Amino acid sequence: PIVSVPQDDHFQNLMIDEVPTMVLGDICDPNGKFGKLVVGANQSSSTGVHKPCKQHVLMGECNADAGCVWYDATLSCADTPCMQHCAEPECTADTANKCAWDTAKALCQKEPEVGCDSLSLPECPKNPACEISKDNSTCVDKKCVHDTEQGCVADPDKCVWNNIDQTCVEQPCNYP
Repeated sequence: PIVSVPQDDHFQNLMIDEVPTMVLGDICDPNGKFGKLVVGANQSSSTGVHKPCKQHVLMGECNADAGCVWYDATLSCADTPCMQHCAEPECTADTANKCAWDTAKALCQKEPEVGCDSLSLPECPKNPACEISKDNSTCVDKKCVHDTEQGCVADPDKCVWNNIDQTCVEQPCNYP
């Protein structure tokens, strides 16, 4: 066998000749022992395994994944530091990274983001990612919320970097 003693401690005991059929054969099958971890993670987070963060190429989809965080400086998505906490006390103590313990999954993830559209008008300005719509009727996501030039110019909302005050702003309309 390709396992050490005691064999009862292992996920699966295999002979080296069984690896192609027992492991590699079902790796793309979402119902197989290993496939549900590989394929299932890319289809749904209901399996308890989230899509690898580096596969998120857009800021919005990255930030929507409770296991990931977007970095403007590198224009990339990576695991949230919360994922490093293995116990509830250290997870909930990490307020700097806004970590929250998921009891059902027994893991630490970032707190779910509250959508701006769910905030009342008085609460809207209190969230730095939100603003009141131009017609003053609803709370909407603020556009061009980046603290680096790379993140700003890569934003699909047509943002421009203001070199004078080092801020990201919406590109002004060129037409009256």
